[in-house]
Amino acid sequence: MVVAVAVAGLTLASGVTARPAAAADTTPYRAQVFTRGYDTSKVVSLTFDLDWRTGTAAENAISKANLETVLRVFAANGITGGFGVTGRFAEQNPAEAKNIATQGHKVFNHSYSHPDFMTLTQAQRWSQLDQAEAAFKAAGIASAGWFRAPYRSGYIDSGLNRDLALRGYYINLDWTFDTTGYKEASWATVSARIDQYTVPGAIIVMHVSIPSTDPGNLQLVIDKLRGMGYGFVSPFQAVTRGPVREKYLAIGGPGSFGAATTGDLDATTSDTAVQWFQSARIYYSPASAAHFVGGGVLTKYKSMGTVTSLLKFPVSDSLPAAGGGRYYDFQGGSIYWLSATGAHEVHGSIRAKWLSLGSTGAFLGYPISDEIAVTVGRSSQFQGGNVYWSSGPGAHEVHGSILKKYLSLGGTGSRLGVPVSDEYTVTVGRRSDFQHGAIIWDKPAKTISVIYY
Repeated sequence: MVVAVAVAGLTLASGVTARPAAAADTTPYRAQVFTRGYDTSKVVSLTFDLDWRTGTAAENAISKANLETVLRVFAANGITGGFGVTGRFAEQNPAEAKNIATQGHKVFNHSYSHPDFMTLTQAQRWSQLDQAEAAFKAAGIASAGWFRAPYRSGYIDSGLNRDLALRGYYINLDWTFDTTGYKEASWATVSARIDQYTVPGAIIVMHVSIPSTDPGNLQLVIDKLRGMGYGFVSPFQAVTRGPVREKYLAIGGPGSFGAATTGDLDATTSDTAVQWFQSARIYYSPASAAHFVGGGVLTKYKSMGTVTSLLKFPVSDSLPAAGGGRYYDFQGGSIYWLSATGAHEVHGSIRAKWLSLGSTGAFLGYPISDEIAVTVGRSSQFQGGNVYWSSGPGAHEVHGSILKKYLSLGGTGSRLGVPVSDEYTVTVGRRSDFQHGAIIWDKPAKTISVIYY
């Protein structure tokens, strides 16, 4: 469900390769430009750009006081805002930069030294991004792949947005209008611009540093917008929508999985969606509803091809399993995770057999392999044994001493063939039947015997 938000399209610059046809749930080819959030109701997002060079002590004191004012007004009004922060600001003022994030506001990479990105080579652009992110890391913050162009230069340029994506920046958070407070605009001017340019989903940009009038006008801005019937959404929320947003907010929003790192993407077809977050992805289809996948299970799911794999879409969120493990159900199977075994998929008849035997809480325990092909069928290995499937006999488990003997003979490729029963009790002990024989464990004698027929 990729939709250009207030940006009709990206004009290809001379020499820029057109975007190839997108594969499902793959790395975005270009950063997605947001000049407005996805909302169509009367809400807006408030953001500030933050960059001041080392000036006089008096100038810096005023700018720092401005930042304190902005944070205080946001807190008093229950508003989560966004801040385009330069690397040099974070480098010179790490405590202030950290405080922005600590108070729950979204930080985006506004470059290191605020150059015009349209005058830079790709290598220079990446250097600006990297230097800023290094300064952020030293201050204890991160952009999560969000960018805002200095001077708004080239924000819609296809080449710039391709360079951003190649460096892992998939959200280019632009804005709908600037209050022009950085020009020392009067309240009358700011108020008129709010009247003229505010629309549902608007992203409003203001500025912190001297001589901006925005910090002093911020409460007036908030009061005026409320008087116009507008509410406020955080940048975290502004770049999500629909069932994905509902799921994101239901599980705790940025407090659970961090910020979105992409916009809303088609998962397979246009009526499906996936959105990437810092520590999870949320998937939606009409048949499966919206569910998140995270952690080691997401790593496994990605290695399989996510929605294009045999598993298709998730049909559950994370669920608890025995011994502190977790699992997710999908349309085509499940993935189970335990710290000792890692994450592995189970599906089809093997999964059905395993579940019927008690799954992770029973003798087979957790899967230690994905399903693999074996002679005349398929197999999955578990902590306590194996489950084999072939088209005639179906799925059956083999475990313990009988499994050890079976494998020593060659398993499904041996003269015994595939199992045709689970292990069961006989007079002398335990037995498993195979296509062409049986293996019997004699409990009193502690011996294993093989019968062929």
